[in-house]
Amino acid sequence: MPAGRLPQARLAIDSGRLDAALNGGLALAGCHELYGPAATAFALMLVLASARAGPILWISDGRGEDGRLHGDGISELGGDPARLWLVAAGGVVPMLRAAGEAQACPALAAVVLESHGEARAIDLTVTRRLQLAAAAHGVFTLLLRGGPPRPSAALTRWQAQPAPTRRLAADAPGPPRLALTLARQRGGPADINQLLEWNRDRRRFVAAGQSAGQLVPIGFAPIGLAYARGRPAPPHPGAGVAAAPGRAADQGSVAA
Repeated sequence: MPAGRLPQARLAIDSGRLDAALNGGLALAGCHELYGPAATAFALMLVLASARAGPILWISDGRGEDGRLHGDGISELGGDPARLWLVAAGGVVPMLRAAGEAQACPALAAVVLESHGEARAIDLTVTRRLQLAAAAHGVFTLLLRGGPPRPSAALTRWQAQPAPTRRLAADAPGPPRLALTLARQRGGPADINQLLEWNRDRRRFVAAGQSAGQLVPIGFAPIGLAYARGRPAPPHPGAGVAAAPGRAADQGSVAA
């Protein structure tokens, strides 16, 4: 087993309906598709929850027009910005080429591909290749898609929306919340909705009840710090490459 890999092959998400549908959790040696305005935050949370050692390679197609991943937002989620290696590939094809090489590297905690628009080049054949490489090398692979769902060989497809947080003392917003939908799963149940709250200290999700405290409007949720509109990502140790532009589809979770 490569260094830094956990013995279990699945990531428990909610210890409830989602994990039951996923046969114990999300397969770490696999490729998973994420859609929606909170897809970026969900991807970061999944990688942090996986507790895998090593850098997180985030490869963008370079077509984002609004915002960049921001170190402060990553810290808000409980992560270390120095672990995030950002690459602006300059197109979908270069992004896929870089991802193919990265998936063969067992030292990475995860490989995240960030596409914008329809990205028709990411078709059934390409996603099958990504899935086969993820399974063969045990590399956690996440594909963020900005356009409408397309035929895919990814193990799962998720829709992620930001949700209002609980109001804490002194009217402070509570931990970030996501409204998730498991929209598709190869060989398993789907169309499952769950509201989850992120625990940054334990780096894990917990199921959140709608009645758990007064809610704060989405615009004040800390999840918005994952992106900063118009601000470049600050330099951080270990990056060595250009920061990737943010996703236009993530405007719902961008800090004003």
